[in-house]
Amino acid sequence: MNINLKNIAAKIILLSAITSFAAEPISVTTKTGVTATLYGFASLNAAYEDSKSNNGNFANFVAASDLTNENDGGWHLTPNLTRIGFNLSSGSDTTYFKANGKVEVDFYGGGSANNPNPRLRHGYGEISFGKTGFSILGGQTWDVISPLVTPTLNAGVLNNSGDAGLRRAQLRLTEKIPVGEGSVDIAAAIVRTIGENQPYNSSSASETGTDADIPTFQGRIGIALPLWVDNKKAGLGVSGHYGQEEIDLDATGDTKDIPTWSANVDLTLPITSAITFLGEGFVGENLDTYAAGIGRGFVANTEDPESVKSIKAYGGWFALQAKFIQKLAINGGAGIDKLDRDDIETVGGREQNISVFANATYSLTDAFSLGFEYLHVQTDYLTVGTVKEADLNRYHLSATYGF
Repeated sequence: MNINLKNIAAKIILLSAITSFAAEPISVTTKTGVTATLYGFASLNAAYEDSKSNNGNFANFVAASDLTNENDGGWHLTPNLTRIGFNLSSGSDTTYFKANGKVEVDFYGGGSANNPNPRLRHGYGEISFGKTGFSILGGQTWDVISPLVTPTLNAGVLNNSGDAGLRRAQLRLTEKIPVGEGSVDIAAAIVRTIGENQPYNSSSASETGTDADIPTFQGRIGIALPLWVDNKKAGLGVSGHYGQEEIDLDATGDTKDIPTWSANVDLTLPITSAITFLGEGFVGENLDTYAAGIGRGFVANTEDPESVKSIKAYGGWFALQAKFIQKLAINGGAGIDKLDRDDIETVGGREQNISVFANATYSLTDAFSLGFEYLHVQTDYLTVGTVKEADLNRYHLSATYGF
């Protein structure tokens, strides 16, 4: 009996030590004086969908197969959201320069269900110029536009349901100007134009983005100020981007440029110390690589290559975040992404996508949490001038161990 009690006590002490260790930052310093601080989490996400989504491990829209084969659902279990990263800081900072960076991966890079490949999320270096508020960033990170992220457990967040913006390679300049107890933030970036395979010239080894004669430009102006909630700032920003994709109309060098652009607004508004409102809106064209336009960028017609054109889209999302007790976080919200019917009338396909979600996450320890989410998605398909609805209900359980 005493031995059993000792074993139980030892296990409790060991578990507590592991949990405590997992909550503490782990850092190493290289020979050049750069400190790399490890962070991340191990994650299991289990979900049941009563209809097929575009992916399964996450859901952005309902698959077209639901129109003819309704309620063809299934179970999905994946560790792919597991994330590993390093925050980098330089030990040789001076009064005038401070360097930092980040490298972060998850496991949504393809592969098989039990052997997923890593995917680079962030990989950049940044240098700040003393107390001027000016910094230069080079590498891959979040777009400048639409900087907020929907608070969902679904790894697809509300991409293609109103939450525009992804990550890509960029050279970014940022200026933070103090204003009272807040700041005005100005950012401008030259970013990689990510396109698609050439629709008419199958012999081309390049894609429509790299073929373009100009890079894509992004910019944002935002203000963050405390309002009526202590220790929390409200934020309002406007942003946009412009770029081009070059379409090869044939294999002889005849091309056509089509634009990609957006105008965006983002809002963070603390309502009370426990409740915060978040939201974004956008309008633009050719937004498939910005997780908008329901994954559709342009319309191509092999019988009339010159008719290729961008698809116009608009949408947005909102969410309420609530944290009434320390260990419990509750979120709920909705989003919409809608295409211009005139642009897709001849080809049909996805025309509108609406998502509604609610979730709760409870922290059992500082490192381990459990979450549950309900997500409803309705995708409207345009078929021979008629709109048909495809619906999906997703029930999602997550277990996350952070370090």
